[in-house]
Amino acid sequence: MVSLLHWRSDLQWLIVGLTALLSVQTVRMLMAKPISVASEDIAYLPTVSILVPAKNESAVLADLVHSLFQLNYPSDRLDIWIIDDGSTDATPQILSKLQTQFPTLQVHRRASKGGKAGALNAVFASTQGEIVLICDADALVPANFLGEIVPLFQDRAIGAVQVRKSISNADTNFLTRCQQMEMSCDCFLQIHRIAVAGMSELRGNGMLVRRELLEKCNGWNEDTGTEDLDLTFKLYLAGAELAFVTNPAIQEEGVTTWRNLWRQHCRWAEGGYQRYLDYFPQILTLGWAKEIDLLLFYLLQFLLPIGLIPDLIWTIFYSHYPILLPLQTLLSIILTVGFMAGVYQFQGIRGWSLLWATIQGSLYMIHWIPVMIVTTLSLCVKRERSPWIKTEHYGRTG
Repeated sequence: MVSLLHWRSDLQWLIVGLTALLSVQTVRMLMAKPISVASEDIAYLPTVSILVPAKNESAVLADLVHSLFQLNYPSDRLDIWIIDDGSTDATPQILSKLQTQFPTLQVHRRASKGGKAGALNAVFASTQGEIVLICDADALVPANFLGEIVPLFQDRAIGAVQVRKSISNADTNFLTRCQQMEMSCDCFLQIHRIAVAGMSELRGNGMLVRRELLEKCNGWNEDTGTEDLDLTFKLYLAGAELAFVTNPAIQEEGVTTWRNLWRQHCRWAEGGYQRYLDYFPQILTLGWAKEIDLLLFYLLQFLLPIGLIPDLIWTIFYSHYPILLPLQTLLSIILTVGFMAGVYQFQGIRGWSLLWATIQGSLYMIHWIPVMIVTTLSLCVKRERSPWIKTEHYGRTG
């Protein structure tokens, strides 16, 4: 497509027109006032099932379990499950000790199959909660977490709630600091997407979902590397709305090496692509506001990066004007505003430190270009979908 637009210069108005349309959506989104999500009746206390898939999580699991049993929520309305997903480290022994300390802790052991989605599906039928909270094994949950979030479900239109994520080891190195800023940017963009009736996205860790909707969606899709993104589309297609909450936040461990970051983000990218393929053309029935939102982020997140290479080749070897420059500029504006506003609001960084953080974050985000290019090429040549690959966690000593 990019080569065709270079070859037929009379068609370049398509890019200009598309950029103009998406610019209107971008201005609406960035200028929108976030919708206030307020609890109605704090006495609303439904049963909550907490599901934690755990495969070789001996370094972090005990801290999470302790935080779950310190939640300010009636213990008789908590249903806490750890799924030992075929662990080969000390996870089974640690869970046995934790069950001695916390007799109501329920543990399900199984042979690993179907990744995280398979682990969740394995216990879902045995759970009791009206609301289901999914946590990763490296999560740390504040004591007021459920008391603040669960009352939001009194609004029957809300099918799921995603809370803001924070990096527990953000001070480790450049990568973890940038992952914290990336999450702050993501949080800012999500609440502004919702403000213009766009789409929010589940992020796997710290997401709460109505049981009835999970049953309607037949649980989690085991044939994907990103069960959270897949479930996002299924919930919207089921007629539900998603809420995004900035406070309280849930903590998780950021990856500390480029190798692990690459593997993690390639999985995210493939799962992001896959959901569009799996749910097209159904997603065209979501209404114009969500469809424009999807178009904006699909083009800028997925198609733009892979179009940069042919655009660069035509520009260098044929002295053409880079036709994707308007879309590149639009993406740069979104990321710059998102980083500055997100870091300002959720990390409290001010002044020159804010400018320096934005520069670092922008340089860090460049790695998404090769991630998307490699992922796209991989999807074009391989026959099978990539298996789910867990992210390694190292705990406080990592």
